[in-house]
Order: sequence, then C-alpha cells, then structure tokens
Amino acid sequence: MRAFIFSVWVHSGKTSVATVDALETLAAKQFTVAEQGGRHVVSAAVQGKAFSYAMPEGQGTDDFLIMAHDSWRIVRIGGATGAQMTDAELEAYLQDATGQATNRTVASFAQYTR
Repeated sequence: MRAFIFSVWVHSGKTSVATVDALETLAAKQFTVAEQGGRHVVSAAVQGKAFSYAMPEGQGTDDFLIMAHDSWRIVRIGGATGAQMTDAELEAYLQDATGQATNRTVASFAQYTR
C-alpha cells in the first residue's frame, strides 16, 4: 500500500491535500486499464501529469478501486489526531520513519492439540 500511495504522492505534488485529491480522481474511475504481459496497467491524468500503475498479477479494476479507497482512508484519518495526515506525517509514513513496514518473512506456529 505504501508503494502505491508513494506513487500517487510523487505524481500529485508531494502534499497531503494533493494526494487525497488524486486518490479521489482515481476512485472516480477517471482512468483506463490495459493489459500488458498478463497484468493490468492503470493509466490516468493525475494533477495534470501522466500516471500509470501496474497491478500485481491476478488483480484487476475492482482491486485497484479497493486499493485507492484504502489509500485514501489511510491519508484521511492517519494523522496524529485521527484527522488527515499533514504533509510531514505523510512523508514520515512513506519513508516508514517508525519502522512499521518490513520485508522480512515472519513465521508463526501455534500449538497443535486434538
């Protein structure tokens, strides 16, 4: 999700307000979808700039809209006070300044009982 929000943030001027506006534009289905190499590629004009995003394999338009909504929600209520993130909060989130995201695989085992 962070990578998607980062992509929108970069294309929309690197502000919280512009990112929310861009996500709302995408959520309004103001985009086109093409298939390239078995993946769906979403293309749109975001804040006057060309934006494209290759969906993970096996995902389509409905998944994109869910991702746009989840991203919008993160930015809109992810601020320290439960309100929209400030520009600084959004940048800290995208940089993962608090170390929340990891690319390490973590296994968990539960006790098996009959």
